Amino acid sequence: MMSSDRAAQLILANLGTKVISVVIAFVLWGVVLGSRNVEVTKEVALEVVTSADVVPSNEVPEKVSFRLSGPKAFLRAIIDRRDDPIVVNLVGAKPGAVTYRFFSDNIRLPIGVKVQSINPNAILVKLEAVKKKEIPLRVETRGVLAEGFQIAKIEVNPPFVRVKGAESRIESFAEVHSMPIDVSGLKSTIEREVVVDINKWNLALDGASPKVKITVEPITSNFRIKNVDIRVMANGVVNFEPKVLQVHVRMAKSDGKSIDRSQVYALIDVRDKTKGSYQMVPKIIVPPDMTVIKTIPESLKVELK
Repeated sequence: MMSSDRAAQLILANLGTKVISVVIAFVLWGVVLGSRNVEVTKEVALEVVTSADVVPSNEVPEKVSFRLSGPKAFLRAIIDRRDDPIVVNLVGAKPGAVTYRFFSDNIRLPIGVKVQSINPNAILVKLEAVKKKEIPLRVETRGVLAEGFQIAKIEVNPPFVRVKGAESRIESFAEVHSMPIDVSGLKSTIEREVVVDINKWNLALDGASPKVKITVEPITSNFRIKNVDIRVMANGVVNFEPKVLQVHVRMAKSDGKSIDRSQVYALIDVRDKTKGSYQMVPKIIVPPDMTVIKTIPESLKVELK
């Protein structure tokens, strides 16, 4: 054991320095406590915990605000501090209304700091039994596709979301909208998981998220029209070869199956020409919403008699 003389020596060693340190600490503490008090608001996150078979059906505040007063140095440290959420423990509570009150001891405070007010000072939590349901899903998009392209179809698999939550909330939904999917600049089909934001209604997904396939296709496509008629404008007898043409055109893809062939033909005008043989490029007549790409063959052999 340490002798009493040895203990006394340890206590008296650097006694002056120790005394000065204690005095400085008390002076600083006194200055802080004696400084002018200020007020600040500190917000602390709120978390409601329930049993698995019940869920809140009403809106519950996400944060609780504490109006604090005290020395500025202490309050600055509190404001900068990251606090754990205030846990409202309702595990074991049955369906019905529960009132939960907040007190000063819901927040950690140093000596010299006081709680002036709490907002809200109490919350009402309405608990309902959990219900599960399949709700139709509507996929939303945003942005503009690449020029010349369009969305052909949107396929969702499955076409609904399985959700769980309070029965009164679930029954108010005829459908659920997805978070918008950005299709800006797309030129090809995409597949991805659908994201839905239903937490703000105290609802949660029950299972995996659906997947969506957005089919993107060109607005216009190339089509080949065979056996296009040739019409001749002449003052005499005319022979020409070949008797029909093949014309390649570009038009709206949706119109490709309903081409009116009577509006597509080749025209040769030889009214101003004398007898003889000519190699002529016909004029292709098409509807205004159709563009000629090429003609096969490009020219005809025409003979005037």
